[in-house]
Amino acid sequence: MNRRTIQLTICGLLLWPPLLTAADQARIPYELIYRIQKTEAGLSRSFTNLNMFLRMSSTLPNVGIRDLVVYIDSKDGRIPVALDPTNGGFSLPMRDSLVAEGAYVVANQPKGTMNFEWYVGLKIAAVPTNGVRYRDLMRPLNALEEIRTEMEKIPGSPSLKISGLKFIYAPDKPAAVVVHAKSGDLIFQTGPAHTLVIPYKPALLEENPVVSIPIPPDKVDVADSSGSSP
Repeated sequence: MNRRTIQLTICGLLLWPPLLTAADQARIPYELIYRIQKTEAGLSRSFTNLNMFLRMSSTLPNVGIRDLVVYIDSKDGRIPVALDPTNGGFSLPMRDSLVAEGAYVVANQPKGTMNFEWYVGLKIAAVPTNGVRYRDLMRPLNALEEIRTEMEKIPGSPSLKISGLKFIYAPDKPAAVVVHAKSGDLIFQTGPAHTLVIPYKPALLEENPVVSIPIPPDKVDVADSSGSSP
């Protein structure tokens, strides 16, 4: 049985426009990010294999991460926010005083053109290529469900629905995965995008059938559905 270490990533997307004021520049309340980061810290202590980070990006095709200038607009002046040049990741200083004054995080972009996202990654020690049980295969998503539930307790945080695991293959490796359910085999095959999705189903978790994965994927991701907050 071959085993491989993989990285799963889940993301939630929050569009900034619903949170914008009449100001010309895109902005989002500091308190929202403060609460998300505080929740992240608690989750990181509970899930030691958890990798979570926040990121920003522009929706405009000609605006890259290096073009963004982000800062906390506080009563004592601007506090620069550094963005990771590769993925837009960032972390804000945690200050109760900024929450109390109602500070905002501002970007040098027009309102309605910025995305704010959070990502959660889990490392799986091993993925067997054949004969794994469905419940074991979906075990990471059980943890992600708990994380999603905690994050959605924060008003304004992104909503997220987890639909299953996505297997990603090289273009020259057509593949199929078979879930041997009591009602009959469920076959999932790669499509034009060279991916296949094994759905996350409570009924299958209860039944816990054997899953055949004759060809191991090159990468595994979380198949998710993201939505903007109200």
